[in-house]
Amino acid sequence: MRWQAPCKSSRRGFSLIELMIAITVLTVAVLSTFITQLSSHNLLRTSRETNMAVADAHAAMEALLLVTPISSLPVAGSTYAAGQPIATFNGLHLANERVVATYPNYVPTGVVPDPLQIVIEVTWNDFGGRPRRIRIASMKTQ
Repeated sequence: MRWQAPCKSSRRGFSLIELMIAITVLTVAVLSTFITQLSSHNLLRTSRETNMAVADAHAAMEALLLVTPISSLPVAGSTYAAGQPIATFNGLHLANERVVATYPNYVPTGVVPDPLQIVIEVTWNDFGGRPRRIRIASMKTQ
């Protein structure tokens, strides 16, 4: 067996092409992780805003259910007038938040029905400026 000198082309280490491929793969992985974290953060913000809106809707509903007599709820000029924003809850926690009580089975010129159906609707703009809306409903009797 004869000894041969190593070729100059068989150097040890990475070639420039291998290094570029490794950097490209690493860059794609890091960017994917960053985008995933950003999406997760936005989802968390949306969830928090929705929870705040639900809490405000429940608080408004509790306030409505405590009002007596039932005939003072939907009438024009009252704090909880039909279709009008409830001043106590507007702009409370969210951007452009508006809390409105409606009474689907109530006719403005008629007698207040027993039971009275109550629907609370909360509208707001989320952190991205998109309009959002939730509703809850209940009934109140004399």
